Amino acid sequence: MKKSVCTSGFKDWPLEKIIEWAQPLGIQGLELWMGHIDRFQEEHGPLDKLKDQIQKHGFEIPIISGYTFFSSGFSGEHDIQQEFNSMKKLLDVARQLGSPMVRTFAGHKSSKDASPEQWGQMVSHFKKVMEIADQYEVNIGVEVHYNTFADRTESMKQLILEVDHPRLKTIFDGANLKFERIDQMEAFLELYNWIAHVHFKNYKWDHENWYKTKAVPVFEGDIDNVALLKELKRRNYKGFISLEYFGEDKVMNTECSLIEWDQHLA
Repeated sequence: MKKSVCTSGFKDWPLEKIIEWAQPLGIQGLELWMGHIDRFQEEHGPLDKLKDQIQKHGFEIPIISGYTFFSSGFSGEHDIQQEFNSMKKLLDVARQLGSPMVRTFAGHKSSKDASPEQWGQMVSHFKKVMEIADQYEVNIGVEVHYNTFADRTESMKQLILEVDHPRLKTIFDGANLKFERIDQMEAFLELYNWIAHVHFKNYKWDHENWYKTKAVPVFEGDIDNVALLKELKRRNYKGFISLEYFGEDKVMNTECSLIEWDQHLA
C-alpha cells in the first residue's frame, strides 16, 4: 500500500507550498484537488509544468478530485450539462498528468431520500460518464459519502452493479460511513472487490451535537482504523490510502497520523 495526502483540505495553501511541505513526510502521492490545478494553470500555464514539478519531488497523482454529482432535473440539483463539461475537463487533466482516476460524488442527497426516478436518472448519467471515461482511459471513483446516493454499503454496491462498467470504482471512506453509524469493517469487506482507493481520517464523534465532533489523528478517534489498516495489509492491498484532513489542525493531524501509521505497520 502507498500513502498520499488529499490537497482538498488545504484549499487555503498554494500547491507549491503543499508540495514542499509534503516532501519530507515519507508519502508517495498527492491526491490533487481540481481547484489547485486551476490556480496553478492561471499562474504558471500548461499542465506539463505541474507534472514535471510533481514528478521531480517523487510523487504520484492517484486521483484528481472534482466536485461533480450527476443528479439533475429536480429542484435544487445541479445543471447536468455543466456536470458533464466538468467531468470532461477532469478526465482530460487526469490523462495529461498521468493520474489513473477522477473522484466524483453520486447524487445530492441521502440514498434513503432518493426517489426511484432520481436514482434511475443518476444511473443513466453515470453510464454516459463511463463512456467518456473510456475515451480518456481513466477510471471514475465514486466516494462513499454521507448525504449522497452512495452513503451506505447497499447503495454503493447497487450503483456499481447497475452501472456495470469495469472503470467504475469505489473510493472507500470509513469516516463518512460513521456519519450514518455504519460499521466500516463490515462495509469494507462487502465492497472490497470494487475499492480502488481509500480515504483515511478519524474523529471524536458527537452524533447529538455535530459541531462538537473533533478531527483527531487517524488512529486516535472512534473509528478502528488499526483494524482497517491490518486488513488492507493482510489482503496485500497495492493502492493508495489518502489522509484527508481539514481545518486548523490539518497539519498536526496529518503529521501525527503518519508517525503513528509507521508504528502500527512496524
